[in-house]
Amino acid sequence: MKSQALDGTGLSGAERMDAAVLLVGHVRGITQHARAAGPAGNPEAQLGAIPGDLMQAHGERFPALAAALASAAQSDAQDQAWDFGLQRILDGLAALINQRVR
Repeated sequence: MKSQALDGTGLSGAERMDAAVLLVGHVRGITQHARAAGPAGNPEAQLGAIPGDLMQAHGERFPALAAALASAAQSDAQDQAWDFGLQRILDGLAALINQRVR
């Protein structure tokens, strides 16, 4: 991120640093998951296996989560964590910036 990317946004210096740390954290988390999956692996499938196992044992306690996992497993909308997470982070920053520059 260019240091000027958040100039004029109304964010304090500390908030601009926090935004950068948030973005770096997202990149790092996704990278670690991809690395753990290996060169031919599917990180989302591996991550989905953990809650999937929990849902098999306790799914009746979490019906909405069980339904979301089942829907994700049946669709082509998997492996979107990078884009989805980045968009939500940027949307949140945009909302905060819009509040500040009004």
